[in-house]
Amino acid sequence: MRKSSPWRYNAGKMERSWESAGDRVLAFLKRAGKGLSVKELCQRLELSSMAVRRQLTLLEGHNLIFSEREKQKIGRPSYRYYLTEKGHEEFERDYANLVIDLLGSIRSIDGQEKINQVFEERKRGYVERCRGKVSGKTLEARVHEVTRLLSEDGYMANWERLGPNTYLIKEMNCAVAQVAKRFPETCIFEEGFLAELLLAKVTRKHHILQKDHFCSYLVEG
Repeated sequence: MRKSSPWRYNAGKMERSWESAGDRVLAFLKRAGKGLSVKELCQRLELSSMAVRRQLTLLEGHNLIFSEREKQKIGRPSYRYYLTEKGHEEFERDYANLVIDLLGSIRSIDGQEKINQVFEERKRGYVERCRGKVSGKTLEARVHEVTRLLSEDGYMANWERLGPNTYLIKEMNCAVAQVAKRFPETCIFEEGFLAELLLAKVTRKHHILQKDHFCSYLVEG
């Protein structure tokens, strides 16, 4: 089932406001299972060629679709439009339940200790991938960079300076909320990797799972 709107906040990108026709273009391309031409989209959408091309330009500009030229013996060049990988990702995926089921199976087979090891390994891998982006920077620069990385991962993060070497990182969205509800180790992992990347004391102050409106971490150097 498709998401309610493909123009929601996604992986740190700015929220977008689009015409519903763009939403329908993606849906028709998805259902077709193959490329569609402007003419075919006009017929399905019951819109003019100009209106359809306007939507295609917007969608292509955001890397949600791409076009391929069709070979024709005569006449103007014709193009068919397809969903990009990013375009396909605009449709619902049951990743959260898959992760929950897998973690539940691991717990049933090997116990809680194995779950702890899985999250510890995930933390280690994340820190290792990101360490080079913060290495050698001041604490404030590290806070800025880590906040940017969180936003790229869908957390809608921002930060503010509270005082000398004291900062607050806010996450306005929890990208792993469904998993965290079943496995609170997810949140423990987050606090741990923040402390390791920032090389600072990190304390959770707000928690979405505790009915707060956002998650936040106090960072003290």
